[in-house]
Amino acid sequence: MIVLILVASGVTLIAAEACAGRGSLEAGLRAGASFNEEDESFNQYDIGVRYGLPWSWVWGDALQVDTNVATSIGVLEGGGDAGLVGSLGFEFVFGSARGKCPFEIRAGSALTLISEDQYGDEDLGGPVQFTHHISLHYWFLENLSVVARVQHMSNAGIYDENPGLDMIMLGLIGRF
Repeated sequence: MIVLILVASGVTLIAAEACAGRGSLEAGLRAGASFNEEDESFNQYDIGVRYGLPWSWVWGDALQVDTNVATSIGVLEGGGDAGLVGSLGFEFVFGSARGKCPFEIRAGSALTLISEDQYGDEDLGGPVQFTHHISLHYWFLENLSVVARVQHMSNAGIYDENPGLDMIMLGLIGRF
C-alpha cells in the first residue's frame, strides 16, 4: 500500500505538469487535528503540491474562478498508530479578479489512499477514502499564504465501517 501511495503521488506530479495550462505551481505544509466525537483523536501532517489547470472563469471585475489539480502525501496518526495518507484531487479557487483581494476560498475533492485503516479502536473501513475540503487562504505576501482548512474524509460507504474523519488543518503555502 505504501508503494502504491508513493507511485500515485509521483505519477500525479508528472501528469499535472504536463497539463498545467496556467503554469502556476504551489507547494506547502499542513498540520491538523480531528474534531470528531469518535473513539480516537487524529492528527495529520502533509506536504501538498498544486498545479493550475487551464480552465478559468472571470465575472466582471469582482470574481475569478480557477481550477487546480492537487496532490499530497503525509502521515495520519490516531489511537497510538500511524500510517501514510496520499491524495489526488481537483479544486476550485474562488478569488478576486486580477488579484485585488488577498483572500481566496477553495473547495475540492480528492481520492485518498491510506496505508492503515485501523487506528486504535477506530476502524476507517479500508484503504480507499475520499476527502472533501473547503479552505480560506490569506496571501499576506504576493507568493506566500496561510491557510485554514476544514476537511471530511470517509470511504463513502464502500466498506462495512464508515465513521468518517473531520479535521481542521492549518498550513503555509508558497506559489512559484
